[in-house]
Amino acid sequence: MWPGASSRKSYNKLFKIFSQKVIIHSMDNIKIKIDGQEISVPRDFTVLDAINHSKQYISQLCKDSDMKALGACRTCIVQIEGVRGFPASCSTPINEGMSIKTSDPKLNEIRNNVLSLTAGMVNKNRANKDFKDLSQAMNFYNADHNKFKPRKREKTDTSNTVFDIAMEDCILCGRCTTGCQEGAQFIGAIDMLGAGENTRIGTFNDQPLSESVCTTCGQCLSVCPTGAIKKKPEPENIVKNVNTTCPYCGVGCGINIQVDNENNMVNVLDDPDNKSSLGMLCVKGRFGYKFVQHKDRVKTPLIKKNGMFEESTWEEAIELISEKLSKYIGNSFATLCSAKATNEDGYIQQKFSRLVMQSNNIDHCTRLCHSPSVEAMLKSLGSGATSNSYIDYEESGCLIIAGSDANSNHPVAASRMRRAVVEKGAKLIIINPRRIEMCDYADLWLRPKPGTDVALLNGIAKTILDEKLEDENFIKNRTEDFEKWKKIIDQYPAEKVETITGVKAEDIKQAARYYAKPKFGGSCLIWGMGITQHTNGTANAHSLLNLSLLTGQLGTPGSGISPLRGQNNVQGCGDSGCLPNSFSGYQVINKDTLDKFKSSWNTDTLPEKHGYVVTDMVKKIEEGVVKSMYITGENPLLSEPDLHHAEDVFKQLEFLVVQDLFLHETAQIADVVLPAASFAEKDGTFTNSERRVQRVRKAINPIGDSKADWKIIQEIANKIIEKLSLDIKNQFNYNNPSEIWDEMASLTPSLSGINYNRLDTEGGIQWPCPDESHPGTRFLYEKDFPRGPRAKFYGYKQGPRADEIPNRRYPLTLITGRILYHWHGGTITKRSEYLLSKSSELEVSLNPKDGTKFGIDNGDWISVESKRGRLEARATFTDNMASGEIFVPFVKLQDHAANFLTNPAVDPDSKIPEYKVCAVKIAKV
Repeated sequence: MWPGASSRKSYNKLFKIFSQKVIIHSMDNIKIKIDGQEISVPRDFTVLDAINHSKQYISQLCKDSDMKALGACRTCIVQIEGVRGFPASCSTPINEGMSIKTSDPKLNEIRNNVLSLTAGMVNKNRANKDFKDLSQAMNFYNADHNKFKPRKREKTDTSNTVFDIAMEDCILCGRCTTGCQEGAQFIGAIDMLGAGENTRIGTFNDQPLSESVCTTCGQCLSVCPTGAIKKKPEPENIVKNVNTTCPYCGVGCGINIQVDNENNMVNVLDDPDNKSSLGMLCVKGRFGYKFVQHKDRVKTPLIKKNGMFEESTWEEAIELISEKLSKYIGNSFATLCSAKATNEDGYIQQKFSRLVMQSNNIDHCTRLCHSPSVEAMLKSLGSGATSNSYIDYEESGCLIIAGSDANSNHPVAASRMRRAVVEKGAKLIIINPRRIEMCDYADLWLRPKPGTDVALLNGIAKTILDEKLEDENFIKNRTEDFEKWKKIIDQYPAEKVETITGVKAEDIKQAARYYAKPKFGGSCLIWGMGITQHTNGTANAHSLLNLSLLTGQLGTPGSGISPLRGQNNVQGCGDSGCLPNSFSGYQVINKDTLDKFKSSWNTDTLPEKHGYVVTDMVKKIEEGVVKSMYITGENPLLSEPDLHHAEDVFKQLEFLVVQDLFLHETAQIADVVLPAASFAEKDGTFTNSERRVQRVRKAINPIGDSKADWKIIQEIANKIIEKLSLDIKNQFNYNNPSEIWDEMASLTPSLSGINYNRLDTEGGIQWPCPDESHPGTRFLYEKDFPRGPRAKFYGYKQGPRADEIPNRRYPLTLITGRILYHWHGGTITKRSEYLLSKSSELEVSLNPKDGTKFGIDNGDWISVESKRGRLEARATFTDNMASGEIFVPFVKLQDHAANFLTNPAVDPDSKIPEYKVCAVKIAKV
C-alpha cells in the first residue's frame, strides 16, 4: 500500500518487477570490502547492491536498490581500488576481493556538486516530501540548493487533460522515459531531448503530448520522483489508500485507490506488488474511475408504476420482487450473472437460481465472447481456462496473436508481449484482417479474409507435418485421434490455403516454422474474439488448439494457450458456477454433482436438466417459455446482436428485475431496478485471465442506498423462502463474502487451497490450488489433462466464411471490436470524462479506396446499414483496413451502436452470435 498521498513505494520494487528480474540471487557468494569492512555478497550483485546490502548510505536518485540501472544521476559514484575514475556503482558488477570506497574528500566534493546542481534545477518551494530522496542526500552530503544557478527551465506541457509535465521540477533522472519505453510499457511517447543545459523531457519533434503516440497510461506520472509530472487536479486530503483489483478487462491489474476525507475516490495508483500487472496500468485503469461516483448512479430501488419509475424503499422492492418471482419457480425463470461482479456475487446468484428458483437457466457474458474457446478446450483438454501465465509470454520464443487487438483490449498484457519481442527477441506472428498497432513489432502479419481462420490454421499445421516439425513424442504419448485429424489437414497445402485466405503460401510456411521450433523457450498461442465471434467459432478455437497439440507447446514454461478474457471477472463468473450446465469449478450437472451439492445445501431437490444459454433464453422468451428474468450487471439491450429485435423480445417478459449501477438500456424496460454497489464499495475476489484469484477491497462507502450484489440476492432469497415456506434452512445467512468464498472453495477442488488470509498475505493465487500448502499453478498440463491422460485432436474443414457475406445490395464486410478509450458498450467509460473526451463520437474505419468508390470523404458523417438496422458515424480513412471491409467499435455513442447491425446467427456448438462479420452498405449522410 502506498504510504501517503504523494510519496511512493520504493522504486526498487517497481523496476525490479518491470524488468522481470525478480532476482533470485546467486547462492555463490564472494567477499569484497566496502570502506574497509569485509562482507560476503552474491556474485551477481552490482556494487550498489552490495552497498545497500551492507546498510551503508549512498545517494541514488535514479535508482533504489535492485532497480534497473539508469546511470543518469551520477550521485552513486564510488572509488574502486585499481579502477580509474569514479564509476557509477549502480552499473558496476562486483568481483572477488574488490575494495570499494563510498566516501572520501574528492568523492564527497563531486557528489556535493552534483547534488547541489540537481537541487538547483528544481523549485525550492516544492522541495517537500515529493523530493525526499534528494533532500536526504543533500542533508547527508551538505549540498547547497543555492550553490549553482542553472538556466531556468520554464517549459510546461499542459496539453494532456489529466497530467502536466513541468520541467521546472525535473531533475532529468530518466525514470519517466524508462517507464514509457523499455522499462515497462514500450510506448515510446517521451524521451530525453536536447543536450547539456538544454536537456529536457519531450515527445518526438517536441510536439505537445496530446498530439503524440502517448496513450495516457500514466506510467511516467507513476515513477516521477519529484512531481515534475503531476496529476491534475492534484489529489488532496487523502485519508486512506486501498489496494484492490481493476474493474475493466481480464488482465487483473492491481490498483491502489486513494480516498479523501469526504469519502471520494480522488486518485488511482498502480500496485508494484501485483503479480499480473507488475506496477503497470492502462488509461482506463488509472483514469477511468469516475464512473463510480457519477451523478447517474442508481441510488435507491426503483419500481415502475404506470410506465414510470418511482423511488421505493428496499423493503417495498424486495417484497414486490419476492411476490412476483414466487410465481415463476422452475423453467420459466432465467438469470444473467455479471462478469463485472465478484466471484462471491456470482456464486450466490447461481445458488439462488438453483436452490430457490429451481432453474438452471443461468448464464453470463462468456457466451458472447469466449464460449467457443471454452467449448473447444473442454472437449480437447478437459478444462476451459488459459493454460499459462503472462510471465510465459516473456519466456516464449514465439507468440502468435490471433484475432486480438491486445493494445486496445488488454494494454498491460500487450506490454508484456512487446517486452518478449523487444527485450528477449521472440518471434511475433499477428493473425488479423485489420492492421493493428502490434503489427509494428511483428515478424509476420497474416491477413486472412474474415471467416477463413480454419483454412489458415490447417495450412500452418500441414506445413508443420510436411517439414517434420511436429513433436512425435508428445503426439504418441499424450494425444488421441491424430491420424483421423491428419486426414483433414492433408487437404490444406499452403498453396491451396492462399487461394482461400489471401495469405501468401510462403508466409504460412514461415509461421509454421517459427511456431513449431522457436529458437528458445516455447511458443504461446494468444487469441481474442476475432477467433470466437463467428458461426464457425468453435472450429476456429479447435484449429488453434490442434497446433499446440501437434507441436507439444503445452505444459512447459514459455508455452501454452491464452484465450484473453474480456471482462475483469468473466473467468471467475464461470468458475463460480454461473453456467447452465455446471456448478462451480465446471462440475457438470450429473448425478454425482447433484448429490454433492444437495448434501452441502441440505436439500432433496435441485434441477437436473441443463438450462438455457443466453442466446437460447432470447428464443425461449419469444416462445413464451421464459417469462421472468433477474439480470445483474449485464445490459443485453446493448450487448445482444440485432438490438431492435432484442428489445422487442425482452419487452415480452412478464417480470424483469435489473440490478446495476446505471439506468441503462435494459434497466429502462425493467419492472424493478435495484442499486448495486460498484467494485470500489464492496469486498470480494476477481479471477483474471491467467486463473489468478485476487482480492477486491472496499474503498468507499456505498453510493446512496446501494448494496453489494450478494447482499441483495440473499435478502430476496430469504424473503421467497419465507413466503413459500420452502424447506431451505440456513443457506443464505452469510455475514461477509469470505464466508461465501469458503463455502465455494470447499465444494470446488481447484479452489480448495485458496482463502482470504492467503490472498491478503501472499497476493493473487492461480488455480488449481488443491490445498493450503500448494503455491498455485503457473501453467497447466505438465503431466496430464483433466479429461484424462490424453488430449484429443478435433479436425474441421473450412466451411462457409460466415452466415452472411457481402452481396450487391450490401457490398461491404463489417468487422467489429473494441477500442482503447472505451469499455465494451461504453456504459461506464462514457461516465469518465477524460475517456469520453478521447472518443466522443462513433467512427467507421475504412480504406480510402472504398471512400472514393462510394463518394465519401475522410471525416464525412456517413450511414452504415445492414438488413437489420442502421447507424451513423464519422468516416475515418485508414490503410489499416483492407478494401471491402470496414470497422465499427462496439461502443454506443450518440445513440449509435454496431449491434444494431450485427447478425444473430450462432455457432452451433457454443451458441455464440456472429458479431464479427456481416454484410453492410455505406452512404454519405
